[in-house]
Amino acid sequence: MLEVMEWLEDIDYSYDLLINLDSDVLFVREGFEPFILNEMKDKDYMGVGTKIPNDDFYCLVQLRLEIDQWIPLLGNEPYMESFNVGQVYSRKLVLRFLHDDQYELLKSNLRDTRSFGVDELIFVTMTDRLGFSLHAYPEEVGSAVRYRPYFALDEIVSLMNGKPESSLIHPVYRKIKDEARSFIREAMKRKIQLSPDYQERFMEEYLGEMPYLIRRSRYNGAKIEWLAASEDEGLLYWRENQSGRTKDVLFGPYTFGSEKIEGLTALEGKFGNLEAVCRSGNTLIHYWREEHSGEWFKSEQFAEGVKGIPGFLESSHGNFEVVAPMKQGGLGHWWRNNDDPMHPWFGPEVFGTEQYDDVILVENSEKQLTAIASKDGKYQYYIRDDHNSWQWFGPYE
Repeated sequence: MLEVMEWLEDIDYSYDLLINLDSDVLFVREGFEPFILNEMKDKDYMGVGTKIPNDDFYCLVQLRLEIDQWIPLLGNEPYMESFNVGQVYSRKLVLRFLHDDQYELLKSNLRDTRSFGVDELIFVTMTDRLGFSLHAYPEEVGSAVRYRPYFALDEIVSLMNGKPESSLIHPVYRKIKDEARSFIREAMKRKIQLSPDYQERFMEEYLGEMPYLIRRSRYNGAKIEWLAASEDEGLLYWRENQSGRTKDVLFGPYTFGSEKIEGLTALEGKFGNLEAVCRSGNTLIHYWREEHSGEWFKSEQFAEGVKGIPGFLESSHGNFEVVAPMKQGGLGHWWRNNDDPMHPWFGPEVFGTEQYDDVILVENSEKQLTAIASKDGKYQYYIRDDHNSWQWFGPYE
């Protein structure tokens, strides 16, 4: 963190607050920025769990092994602790760190220390010793930030349903296909699809109805493509133009299809093609884009009696899996055998009885299909007993 403080001053970057994050955090909803701005209006420091540590706190035990080098900076105990992720510093406090008489000693100690987790003690204690007031996150926000265990999907669903104040979560596995990340990523895409306000923030121009973002793995995530429903009929396809310019521009639209599309989702499949599942009326249709020719092709209708927006993924078994809300209640599950040259669709298997608006489909950490359905702004989820009975169980909240 000290190097970041130095760098920001070296480049004369204009900022008000510096927040320490990590790559295993996850923003599950909007709200963190306005929360920070409101909480820090009259503060210079805030952290998660800011307090005097217990005598057996591991980081404190580690620091005591090097106590002789830290006493000139911190003085004698008691010291303070604050979880590293989420620590917030005002620029005034940052400048005080950088211009303190003992700055060089702080820098060398941080460089040479072999103690684990000293950042959770040093910066908050130094802040206190420099005469700044310490503040802790409110419990309803700070409780979603912890050391271990990693947040699982069921906890994320519960948090989304019951803790609207929580927007920053830690820790979440860094894997791109982690169950929690997959769910939140798809939930954010749904917000873009269904909210004009979100569309204005994420897109520089109107791309069509229910625009769906696809980040291509073949470009290491650096290129994005969009599918959207035409206001009249059919679909609109956009892609970033790989022109070699400093800033790529969207190219399109390429129009295809003749149905009135009322719900859509898409993915990049193992064949290297874009695959889309769309709802037209009460039916589901599959489109796919042949990557070499760039042409879109339509498969036969494979489902009826559906509503809302379907969930769609390619499972670890290699099959396409689709779950959609049923007009008569519950959810329907279809799958396509991608090992069969004819690519036949099977289903539906209907489960649940509630009336749902839409559904998100992910694989959990046990490689089981998990359908997270929304109803009146709340989530319920079902889990398929893969490899055993293959039955769907739920709902859970």
